[in-house]
Amino acid sequence: MSGGFELTFCGVRGSFPVPGGDTRRYGGNTASLLLEAAGAPLVLDAGTGIIRAGRQLAARGAHPIHVFLSHLHSDHIMGLPFFAPLFDPRQEVVLHYPEDGGSRSRRALEALFVPPYSPITLRGIRARLRFAPLRAAAGAVALGNGVEVAYRRHDSHPCLGVLLYRVARGGRSLVYATDVESPRVFDAGTRAFVAGVDLLVHDSQYFENDYVGAPRAAAGKTGRPARQGTASRWPAGARRGFGHSTMTMAARNAAACGVGRLYLFHYDPRYSDAMLEEMVRLARREFPRSYLAREGKSVHIRR
Repeated sequence: MSGGFELTFCGVRGSFPVPGGDTRRYGGNTASLLLEAAGAPLVLDAGTGIIRAGRQLAARGAHPIHVFLSHLHSDHIMGLPFFAPLFDPRQEVVLHYPEDGGSRSRRALEALFVPPYSPITLRGIRARLRFAPLRAAAGAVALGNGVEVAYRRHDSHPCLGVLLYRVARGGRSLVYATDVESPRVFDAGTRAFVAGVDLLVHDSQYFENDYVGAPRAAAGKTGRPARQGTASRWPAGARRGFGHSTMTMAARNAAACGVGRLYLFHYDPRYSDAMLEEMVRLARREFPRSYLAREGKSVHIRR
């Protein structure tokens, strides 16, 4: 591939993993994406989906692996102790993460491997593991082979915010924007960061009704709730301020930023596959080139 890269969705859910029949089509693992460009692997977030990414990478021999974390909420790091390359002495793993002051973030990540949370201990990590904190609100990391990862802090997610990542190579680019909330559209600085990318992966945790806390519709003869376009399946209770978007917010941001394609992502764990298909149908009213992120799906971004 002379330019661009390949993206594989390894985990697409938010909050917690949800295996089962209702989530089989699009996947129940939490957030993790695998990108590959010119033989250089790059992982975005370390939810339970990173276990799949690790298996793929472990089968390919030794190579430096860069893992970029958007933030340290549990659904985005819970798969890290099960990332196979960490236990291969031939491997080098570089962990990039937002530092919230001092070395608290590093200590939180190290705690995943030690008692009482895990019996592995840090000595059980056999790879050459390097911690690379991202302390600035914005910046960029050059990985070689023409790959650059730019980042920008977005403060809508509770407590410490989240990092958005823009990955570019050979004139092709994508933005990973999980755990963001923008009831109107992105602010001007974020729009400039996202503008014109080939592919936008955007948080779309909620239907509009769940976000605003609309009353639940009465069930029909089958006992099933009304379609999500009109009312929520779940008890009323607004999710405003939770730091997540609806599919309409994602679609409006895609349109405002002039992106090539939009992939909805970070679905509420209560939503079934059928509900996600309703979600993308509604998103396409605002942005026709909207798609569902699906676990195991690979997308080629090339010149």
